[in-house]
Amino acid sequence: MAPASRASLLLGLMIVAVVAPVAIAQFGNIIVSGTVPCSTSTTTVTAATPVFPNATVLLQCGSNVISSAITNINGVFTMLVNPVDSLLTLLNSCKLVIPTPLSTCNTSLPSTGILQSPMQLLSHGLLGGILGVIVNVVPTLFTFVQNLG
Repeated sequence: MAPASRASLLLGLMIVAVVAPVAIAQFGNIIVSGTVPCSTSTTTVTAATPVFPNATVLLQCGSNVISSAITNINGVFTMLVNPVDSLLTLLNSCKLVIPTPLSTCNTSLPSTGILQSPMQLLSHGLLGGILGVIVNVVPTLFTFVQNLG
């Protein structure tokens, strides 16, 4: 390897060694975003899927609501969340809950019950999340849960 190439490699490694711990130490911005379907049986949201405007979206961990948002006219929501205990806790113990009745977006749908979805890390967001201090989390699949009682 040429001396100039070694020097460039060494400089690059030194920058990574200095910057990476700072980026990880400042890790703290989590963006939760997605599109809420107006349906009881949606597998994935596509351009043809009816959306749920003006729906309340709750980020619920156990029985605690950590954050909330309202969908826009396109059924899209975004929340900026301070770190919970860890990203792993957020992904494994929290879910998105839509308490707004589905009949609000389509009168032929049930007026009781909720939509809910676990969450997943947006696959291309991990490296950007670590280096850019922002992690993107999205719903996996909204499912309809009928109220019991």
